[in-house]
Amino acid sequence: MLRSARKIPRRRRGAIIVEFALIVPLLFLIVFGIIDFSRAYAQLNNINSSLREGARYAAAQRLPTEAMVRAEVLRFSSAWANPLDVSKVFCTCTGTDIEVYVTNYPITLPTLGAFLNITGRQILVSRRVSFKWERAGSPP
Repeated sequence: MLRSARKIPRRRRGAIIVEFALIVPLLFLIVFGIIDFSRAYAQLNNINSSLREGARYAAAQRLPTEAMVRAEVLRFSSAWANPLDVSKVFCTCTGTDIEVYVTNYPITLPTLGAFLNITGRQILVSRRVSFKWERAGSPP
């Protein structure tokens, strides 16, 4: 009886390696997914806060221009690791509202995209921020 109890761990040793080999790809997929989506969420927060700062800046100006707004968005987003591409940032002034927006802005997923062999490896996002223009009632 004692002999049969000692043989069980020997047979089990190979099964543990096989189970580990089956689980590791799923574990890596979850870990890389968490890392990539965390970076993508940080980039999305950078876009939102930069556009909000640009709209706030434009709302306080007497005659805001798109170049001024883009410069402010770039200045604010440069504090982060990945500054915004301001060529995709647009500004519209309609009556009492200032709108700063970006459409189809790519956010990359480098690790997860390579792991899953996704072409393009990016997510396209659109964001829009609107502020009331503080100088709406004053003459230009």
